[in-house]
Amino acid sequence: MGLSIDNIRLLTLTRRKADLEYNISINAMEKMALAREQSDLSKEYYSRLQAKNITYYANGQYNKMDYGYLMGYTCNTLNMMYNNSSMLKKDNSMILTDASGLVVLGSSYVSTMTKVLGSGCMDSKGRGGTFSTDKIPALIASVAGAPLTEENVEKVMKGGTVEGSYSADVLNTLSLESTGSSTVNNSNTITDMYQKIIDFYEPIFKAAAANGWTTEYNTGMDNNDDYVNDALVSGMFQLAQVNEHGGYDPDTSLTYFLLSGLVTERTDASIREEITAWYNSEKELINEKESWLDIEIQDYSTELEAINTEMEALKSQMEDDMKPFEWCT
Repeated sequence: MGLSIDNIRLLTLTRRKADLEYNISINAMEKMALAREQSDLSKEYYSRLQAKNITYYANGQYNKMDYGYLMGYTCNTLNMMYNNSSMLKKDNSMILTDASGLVVLGSSYVSTMTKVLGSGCMDSKGRGGTFSTDKIPALIASVAGAPLTEENVEKVMKGGTVEGSYSADVLNTLSLESTGSSTVNNSNTITDMYQKIIDFYEPIFKAAAANGWTTEYNTGMDNNDDYVNDALVSGMFQLAQVNEHGGYDPDTSLTYFLLSGLVTERTDASIREEITAWYNSEKELINEKESWLDIEIQDYSTELEAINTEMEALKSQMEDDMKPFEWCT
């Protein structure tokens, strides 16, 4: 009867020992996975710290490159033009294209392009082909909005003048967005105002007419403030220098614009603390998981040691119990 009980106990302990050894091996593999996770986290942390930003200098500070600065994406562009704001880019011939040379036109341009070029001007991907430069006055008048007219834009582009001046209550739109009231320098003639707007938008539309254009990136640009900067860093977007015929000057890579001082490449020290806080938080979570695994492994190991001791004692006891029967063999 005693031998049977000892055998049952030994089998139970053997099964529990196997479970503990399995759990210890699983936890050891999880710790290895955490070590790889920690290594990946460190790589991402240092990568973020070293990430480059394409910036421009204005109003006494470096600003991360965005679509509005390059292409007049927001309605504030008109107000900046009227007030000679330093936020306007230093060189109007510097525009944004994708890697294939298509001019990148944001959401605010879509209605302008379809209105002037027709509803079928884009394919299913949002790309449009080349078109006649005769359409440029209408495109500029449309994207800038009232009170500009195609007739007056064309007149100023040909060297003519337009009589009158702007008042604050009409400076409220670019891309169909309202800006509210604005302070306008009424000493400027209406022709000067037209000329500023033409100077800004003509290179964009000349390049689109000569090389084609695309709106396929609008979802990304609309939902991610860093989209343009990241695309410039990766090479998906390019900066181009537009010549008088709408073509791109050769050898105007990002390096060209950096050397010319039109843009600057910088690491963003302003978010270093934010990145470090994120890293420390993620690292703490990994350390916490590892601590729990260590505690479990220690508990399993302690129990396993006790089981091994008990199993050795049982085996010894069973050998002693078998000795009286050895004479039978």
